[in-house]
Amino acid sequence: MPLRPIAVAAALTAAALFGALAVRRHRKLRRALLAERAVRRLEGAAHIRDIEAFSVRFHAVLEDRAVLDAADLVLDTALATHHNPEGGPAL
Repeated sequence: MPLRPIAVAAALTAAALFGALAVRRHRKLRRALLAERAVRRLEGAAHIRDIEAFSVRFHAVLEDRAVLDAADLVLDTALATHHNPEGGPAL
């Protein structure tokens, strides 16, 4: 039984079309995967940058707090020497 040329052409066309669609889908998925990886790298870099910025701000606040604590101690010491524990003005 000889193969019909139209059937063979249709089968080859279908196979070529299926192959082209498979290649196109593969390339589309590959681009999506590369884009997702790029997003992950950017998010990682942004996270590290944000943590470093937070650390700098946090340490600056701690240093300011240490200065305020020292000033508070000086003020408390100065007020304690001029304070009457019974209340009222110091004599």
